[in-house]
Amino acid sequence: MNDNDAYDELDTAALDVLRELGPLSTEDWANAMSDRGFGHRRDMYELVDTVDSVDLAFLPDMRNIAVATLLEGRFLTHRLDHREVASDIIDSMDDLSPITTLLQFAGDPAGLRTKYRGIGDDEIFTVRGIDDPLWPPSEALVLPQGTLSDYEPGELVSLVVAGGEVCIRSVYGPLEQVDVTAAVLEVVPEDESVDRDAVVYQLMYDQPDLFTKPGPPLSEIFAVAGFEQSEDSVARTGFDFEAAAATTRTNIVSNTFGVEAADARALILFGDIIRDIRGEAAYDAQQRAEAAVSDGADELAPLGRSEVAALALRRQLDGDGAAEGLKHVADALLKAGPRQVKAAAYWLLATALDRLGDAISAEKALEKALDADSHFEPAVLSLAEYASTRGDAVRGLSLLGRIDPAAGADLREMLEPYVPQDRPDLGRNDRCWCGSGRKYKVCHLGKNVLSLDERAHWLYQKAGGYAATSNAADLILGLAEIRTAHLGGGDDALSKAFDDPFVSDVVLFEGGGFAEFVTSHGPLLPADELMLAQQWLLVERSIHEIESVRPGEGMSLRDIRTGDRHDVTERSASRTLVAGQFICSRVVPIGEMYQIFGGIEPVDPAQRTELIAILDADPVDPESLVSFLSARFAPRRIETRDGDPMVLCEAVFELGEVGGLRRRLSRKYGAADKNRWHWTVDSSILGTLTLDGTCLTVEAKSERRMDTMIDDVMTLHPDADQMSERRLSAEEAMAERSGEAAEPVEMTPELVALLDKQVRAYEKKWIGESIPALEGWTPRDAAADPTRRDDLVRLLDSFPDEERAGAMSVRRLRAMLDL
Repeated sequence: MNDNDAYDELDTAALDVLRELGPLSTEDWANAMSDRGFGHRRDMYELVDTVDSVDLAFLPDMRNIAVATLLEGRFLTHRLDHREVASDIIDSMDDLSPITTLLQFAGDPAGLRTKYRGIGDDEIFTVRGIDDPLWPPSEALVLPQGTLSDYEPGELVSLVVAGGEVCIRSVYGPLEQVDVTAAVLEVVPEDESVDRDAVVYQLMYDQPDLFTKPGPPLSEIFAVAGFEQSEDSVARTGFDFEAAAATTRTNIVSNTFGVEAADARALILFGDIIRDIRGEAAYDAQQRAEAAVSDGADELAPLGRSEVAALALRRQLDGDGAAEGLKHVADALLKAGPRQVKAAAYWLLATALDRLGDAISAEKALEKALDADSHFEPAVLSLAEYASTRGDAVRGLSLLGRIDPAAGADLREMLEPYVPQDRPDLGRNDRCWCGSGRKYKVCHLGKNVLSLDERAHWLYQKAGGYAATSNAADLILGLAEIRTAHLGGGDDALSKAFDDPFVSDVVLFEGGGFAEFVTSHGPLLPADELMLAQQWLLVERSIHEIESVRPGEGMSLRDIRTGDRHDVTERSASRTLVAGQFICSRVVPIGEMYQIFGGIEPVDPAQRTELIAILDADPVDPESLVSFLSARFAPRRIETRDGDPMVLCEAVFELGEVGGLRRRLSRKYGAADKNRWHWTVDSSILGTLTLDGTCLTVEAKSERRMDTMIDDVMTLHPDADQMSERRLSAEEAMAERSGEAAEPVEMTPELVALLDKQVRAYEKKWIGESIPALEGWTPRDAAADPTRRDDLVRLLDSFPDEERAGAMSVRRLRAMLDL
């Protein structure tokens, strides 16, 4: 049983306890689970606090209640309008949601479904002929077409839970008279709103006979009783739902981001304006943004503080039209916003322009932001990054000097190695070293230009920084999760994957981040860096054979896809790599030299064909590439001949009367060897059955085989009683045995001779077998084929050279293969 199955079983047990004892507070529910032996109270609290089921709901006092049984036999009604009759879709929020909660995650057998406006379900409304994008406003009950064909607008329809299923029924005869005024007053305090469904569940729980016959719709019942509804809440007449919703929303944002209420209101209004204009025509969007900013100018004032502006931006960068909307609101803040938000407005405008691909205009906007406030931290950071992109490390560091050192620590660390170093051998008034004829102080003093090969890594870092802050977040996370799938997961492993050079490089190149960087920020790059970046875009990742290595200096590579050879400068990996290995990497030019950026991935010779297919795709799929090259981190999997994981399985049965079982086993598995039967296929033994008196032991090396044999035993002897069962993976078995002290074996001359005879026979057989490391070729055929001979040599070189009893001899193999 896997962890998910175990969790599902605990979920089911928890709901059973709630049905038995509920309603219960979360703490009491956890205690009840613990008292029944399901686990520690702390663990059970975490479990019940996260139970996700349509059967789970809450009462107004926040006690948990299982509602499926509570709703059995209850009727709720709804008065139809013409849109509902025409479309067979009911606006179910005001009257029916206490029952439609049972349909949230799946359709009912009767064909009923719940759908929601604005979260991906809108297509069904269009298909049913509804052209009003605001109706239904939220939850809708979708009925099979034709369900309401015999109804007229104004008539009632009812939902009832019968036998655990939600059914739709017509309403005939007089309605049940329902007066809930006193009961609702007890659970809905003055000046507060309460979840409407929770109130209805409380009424049902307190009055078992309530709603057992069709009555007026809930919306009408509450109105007669002196209560008002708004979406999913109910309150006493006169309650200000709009103000309460605004307060709740402010509190959520305030608590989520740890900001004051005024800051939260500014964040909310800023987001609302962007959402309101997103997708609108440019002129209309700008006019509406300016009007909204003008009306809410005082409320938007907190955006003038850098931490609030940064939060506002972080919440609004996703989705189609986000950059356009941000630009309109930034322009509106500059025209109609309060004076104190000017620096923030220019910074927001710069961000929008950058996202829209206009880096030059974005840089100008950042300059204006610092004109308004020379220490506005987000603008300082952004302009320092632009200075870095332009290759001006001195200016970038100067800008960073205006703000808290911690804020720009990573950028400062990147820039410091690229600060120009003055020539100590030249005086200020000496002729400049560059040959211009001018004095050093007016020509290159403080302006020493690093060579392109010295700046190549800086260029790569610039692109990486751009990708990390662009729209690549989802791709980065997805690839990091793939990379860590075989590393035990966890935050630490995922954090390392984010910094993995291979993952970062795939995001840049196969993921398109580098191309976006060149398109967007190319105009800011020094001309030689731009040309180099464009060259890099033409280089594909490939598989390279290492032909020679100069440890600590570099290596010579041959691209096996194109045949191109490159002499690569590489200082660290060249200390561990050896000639004959295969690697997957991108070899890029830097002037007259070649280097590897983005990590070096080892490639098994047997992987080459499949990896070439991935690299030949147009475009290359980033997920497939990272998944394939990360599979080497997976734990070794030992398989049976039919591809199942090897699991050592044993089951013991008490048979009682053996009767004719021996004869039936022999018919099924063949004649017994004494008291043992073998399940064989093509001379391979797949399982054994051993009879000892009335005890039958069944053994197999895969769970599928074991399940088949257990079924056979129960079919051949239905009275068999299974007494025990053990299933141990091959890896677990090896781990167990590795912890046991091995008995030393005495290597007698007779034993050595026997082992030598067996190994020599195996060697003769091996050279004629299909070998995965040779892509299915036999060693004999590979030795005879010039295109495969090198692979065979590499394979034999990987074998131990030591000659020892019981092991294949590389010397004898080379002799047999004429190598």
